[in-house]
Amino acid sequence: MPEGGALTIATNRNAAGILLTFTDTGMGMTAEQQARLFEPFLTTKVRGTGLGLAIVHRIIVDAHRGRITVTSVPHRGTTFRIELPV
Repeated sequence: MPEGGALTIATNRNAAGILLTFTDTGMGMTAEQQARLFEPFLTTKVRGTGLGLAIVHRIIVDAHRGRITVTSVPHRGTTFRIELPV
């Protein structure tokens, strides 16, 4: 959030597992950006490798049988939901 904003982190547990929610009031993403979000080496930053979310996806989904979803609105913010089985 280059111009500042708020980041909210919430946790919840139910019979199926654990839910982590990360919501920001940052720049948000377009539908095109969301569609490619977990591709390796994709970055919108001047400095960076574009591997962060690809690695997160591999750890959450592949290694732990979890699920990660994103909803985002340009200029309003983004929410990531991570669901992990217990």
